[in-house]
Amino acid sequence: MPAPYHLTIIGTRFPQLALGTLLAKRGRRVLIVDTLGTESASENSGIEGYRFRKRPIPMCGLDTGGFLRMFLNEIGIGRVLVNETYPLNEVSYQVVLPRHRLNIYPERDRLLAEISREFPENLDTIRELYEEWDTIASNWYGGQDNLEDLEKGWLQTAGITQKLKGFFHARKMGDKIRSFDTSSPEYAFFSLQHQFLGAFSPTADIPPLPGALIHSVGRRGTYQETTGTGGLTTLMLQRFQEYGGELENDTQVSSIDINSREGLSLELSNGQRVHTRTISTTAGIAATIDGLLQKIPTMPLKGPSPIHPVRFYLGIEDRIVPEAMEDNLFLMREDGGGPLKIKSCYLALSPAGSDMAPEGKRSITVTSLLSQEELKNIGPDDITAIREDLLQALEAVIPFLSEGLTAFSSDLDPDDEYRISRALPTGVAAWSPGIIGRMAITTRFRGRASIISPTPWELGIEGEALAALAAAGTLKKALGVDI
Repeated sequence: MPAPYHLTIIGTRFPQLALGTLLAKRGRRVLIVDTLGTESASENSGIEGYRFRKRPIPMCGLDTGGFLRMFLNEIGIGRVLVNETYPLNEVSYQVVLPRHRLNIYPERDRLLAEISREFPENLDTIRELYEEWDTIASNWYGGQDNLEDLEKGWLQTAGITQKLKGFFHARKMGDKIRSFDTSSPEYAFFSLQHQFLGAFSPTADIPPLPGALIHSVGRRGTYQETTGTGGLTTLMLQRFQEYGGELENDTQVSSIDINSREGLSLELSNGQRVHTRTISTTAGIAATIDGLLQKIPTMPLKGPSPIHPVRFYLGIEDRIVPEAMEDNLFLMREDGGGPLKIKSCYLALSPAGSDMAPEGKRSITVTSLLSQEELKNIGPDDITAIREDLLQALEAVIPFLSEGLTAFSSDLDPDDEYRISRALPTGVAAWSPGIIGRMAITTRFRGRASIISPTPWELGIEGEALAALAAAGTLKKALGVDI
């Protein structure tokens, strides 16, 4: 019988793919089983369309000493993705409030100058608020600059102490926010950052991680390309195979036998049987495999009312986009929010001249947060009213939007059976990113199966990279080798 694989990965979600590439580079024998097509990943090595955009999801860092940059370098794609295609946006994003418009600059001095123009009476209080965020950020970032330590785990005295300081410090931040008049634009500005960017309910007392680290948003980003993450997957699969990793295309795992002497025995849909010492997959895939279903616990969402990111997709003519509008913009409405009480939205506008904006066309994605109760009560007539209300609200940012509209769809379209994104846990993002990565891992079969649950929505690819490192750490004991 051939020697078993050190690791078999089921699926190609980013955490598993990053884990497999990391271990293959270190000389482990790794197999990926997925329902991919038969085209080899190595046939497409282009990087066109890859980029990291500066977005209001500040996490870990793409600058030279940042965690995400180090991790991407470690698996062999950092230079391609960051050095060659990272856009140096002057403005991180833009916030539009009733009678106020602010450009959020990466540089603190420019940001405070912008704020002093719009909110001169409260500049000192706002400056103190950012200084508080700096302290919280330094506590949360403690230990995030060492891949080896992150792989060992977070149960270390120094790291826990530092993160606890950030946690308890963060609890006091609500007092400074509440020092503003609740009817003032200043209160609206910081409420927008705390409650929307962090996907928190308005009653949350602990500011979320993105809110605490908002001061450094200009140096951080989340991966974005015109076709989702397909290009990133292709590039990582290419590196994985270059490091000696093996790929089984157009195949799925039918069942798993945990009594094999070699560790685990996997029955594939193509009739093959694979022997492996460890496996890693996602919680969703694990639930479909015979032998794993009963082993995966169901993690209930925290909070009384889970919320969902709901997206609206618009095609518009380039001629109607104001010159001062940034590609990333947050809008807080002055009215009650229309039929669904949507008071704030995140607008992502496709860059002019990109593949998504050919021949004078642009596209815009509008993201809002809705509770499960609100979603349950939506009917066909409501969808029409929501569309009209949203277009009217967006005209505060893009005048004459309806005249230049070329297409409109949304996650609420009944023909597509509501493509609603998974609900957001309402309490987890206020904690340490290092602990978040560890919490995403569930192990079974004496540490031989590593199940990676979805990381919090607002941590994105950066949080998934932390989860991949955490998974590598949990497999060390089962593999019995230095990986």
